[in-house]
Amino acid sequence: MKIVSWNINGVRSNIVCTGTLKKNFIYNELQESNLKQLIDKHNPDVICFQETKCSEEIGSRILPNYELYPYKYWNESKGEGRRGSGYSGTSIWSKEKPLQIKYELEDFKNNSGRFIYIEFDKYNLINMYVPNSGSNLEYRRDYWDIHLKKLMDSIDKPFILTGDFNVVHQELDIWNPSNIRLAKFPGTLKHERDMFNNYLENYIDVFRYKYPDKKEYTWWNPITKSRESNKGWRIDYFLIHKKFINTITECSIDNTIMGSDHCPIILEF
Repeated sequence: MKIVSWNINGVRSNIVCTGTLKKNFIYNELQESNLKQLIDKHNPDVICFQETKCSEEIGSRILPNYELYPYKYWNESKGEGRRGSGYSGTSIWSKEKPLQIKYELEDFKNNSGRFIYIEFDKYNLINMYVPNSGSNLEYRRDYWDIHLKKLMDSIDKPFILTGDFNVVHQELDIWNPSNIRLAKFPGTLKHERDMFNNYLENYIDVFRYKYPDKKEYTWWNPITKSRESNKGWRIDYFLIHKKFINTITECSIDNTIMGSDHCPIILEF
């Protein structure tokens, strides 16, 4: 079983095509797309997208209808103005039909499309786009982190969390460790890292478990073109409950796939 997770920075980004963008947002030259390269290379059973920035209708028009994934689920932002369907958003594509799919859970509700819970026969999966603490610090601190931790502690089936957590956990996860020591940027704040440590009370950061000394990143600042010099942050994760860690065979980062300011991460079990 293989799961890919990728913050695509919007379906209108370059993940879909290296060719021409038509006026109705339907892409051509799909055979050359970054998304197709990802699928051809890894052949994942499930793909989790974050920051889709669209409604299901628009996403279905823009992204090619790969027959490999007959089960596609979208959660769009239902906010007002700039926080409407063009903001945030998540999606899951699956080869296998899930037992159930939920876009919010009891005591854990949001209207920004940041969360999809999907249940299969042998495992549960949550795909999420965690709020950045820059303008969402109170929401993240007083609501999101509390209710997510409660949810994590309530699941007894093999439970996988993935997505963009918007936090650098350790100095090893950032190209310039002084940023995390100074804790002056969203993603490096003490509260964010302390809460991530709370997540790891019963869960394991699978990539760091597999590769305790490896410096690889999943996000680069596009404004400074930091990907060219590999000045990145690792803020995208797979977490799994400690008692299921022995089911994992591999966890990797594929920074050869372009098209977004993030690169895909891959879990195999």
